[in-house]
Amino acid sequence: MKSIDYLKELTKFEHRGSATKNERQAAEYILQELKRMGYKAEKRTFKTTRDNLYMLSLQVGVLLFICGFFSLMYGGPLEIAAFLLSLFAISLLLLEVSGKPVETSIMPRHLSENVFTSFDESRSKRIIVSAHYDTQRGSIMFHPKIVDKLSAIYNISYIGFGLIPIGILFNIFNLVIASAILRIGLIIVFANIIFMAICEVTGRYIQGANDNGTGVALTLALANYYINHKDKFPDNVDMVFLFTGSEETGERGMKNFIREYRKKLSKETKFIILDNLGTGKVTYLEGEGMIFYKRAGKMLLDIAEEMAKGRDGKVQKMKNLLLPTDALPAMAAGFDAIAFLAKDEKGRLGNYHWHTDTIENVDTQLLSYEEEFFKEYLVKVAERLNKM
Repeated sequence: MKSIDYLKELTKFEHRGSATKNERQAAEYILQELKRMGYKAEKRTFKTTRDNLYMLSLQVGVLLFICGFFSLMYGGPLEIAAFLLSLFAISLLLLEVSGKPVETSIMPRHLSENVFTSFDESRSKRIIVSAHYDTQRGSIMFHPKIVDKLSAIYNISYIGFGLIPIGILFNIFNLVIASAILRIGLIIVFANIIFMAICEVTGRYIQGANDNGTGVALTLALANYYINHKDKFPDNVDMVFLFTGSEETGERGMKNFIREYRKKLSKETKFIILDNLGTGKVTYLEGEGMIFYKRAGKMLLDIAEEMAKGRDGKVQKMKNLLLPTDALPAMAAGFDAIAFLAKDEKGRLGNYHWHTDTIENVDTQLLSYEEEFFKEYLVKVAERLNKM
């Protein structure tokens, strides 16, 4: 089967929302496809929240607003407690964007699943090709007229969040500027709370053909290619195909995979992440993380750069994304990783988290091109890894 055939099957689901019944049904489809190819494959269940994109920001925002408002209006001996509580709120946000496998949300947890081909313990070196199969809820945050302004929105929100503990600290020392800092911070935080609340209430699951049906379809096609062409790959390199659940809730699937299998993976393990590959140009990221930036694995980058040459501008590189991919938890755990997406020249992802993310808007010619590109890329990575 070709990647487009797998994509057609995946998009028969109305959505594959994180930790929903639809997501679990999609996981079962992937598992059965891997077994049909001839793999020993398994599902590993974990519990996670269904939404961190909107709800975690709401949680942090409300906590900071309470702390800042108390300091501004009352102050007094409990102000130190308010300062410490505001630092705790900020630490939740920093932990979330760090890629570390630490739970930061107090929301109810639901079942999600990772699906992957079994490790071949006889091989000393390993490449993990991964794609998340869940889908996000589209909201006004990702409206086509707003999505290009997301970076500015996030930066302003972070500034507002940071002003709260700074303002409280200045208030403790009775600095005149404290009141102005707190008022500005409270206005920004309050606006963020309202915006995120609207997104949470109005958000609806999307079909997710591009994000990330394309990555899953390509990974399945590569798994099918590998099992039928093992002679093209070094005998000492184990290829694992991993499909993560709940990436859209903050890479929860990959974080759980790392937590569970980190000790079984050598530091030579390479992660290749396929995500949002349905429109634009093949794009590899030089690193991940908006606050804590981690560079992609050098060997993985070198091969991508070598392959980009002489391809008539069909392959490009970019520094990073606003929101991370599953490569970030792997990098945060000390592994070499790289993420591939398809973006236009201005860095836009096609139909990103919007209701137009349907199979009709996927570039099937691009998908076919990528299938051949990644076959070649995997062989090159395996050969280079085998020589290390």
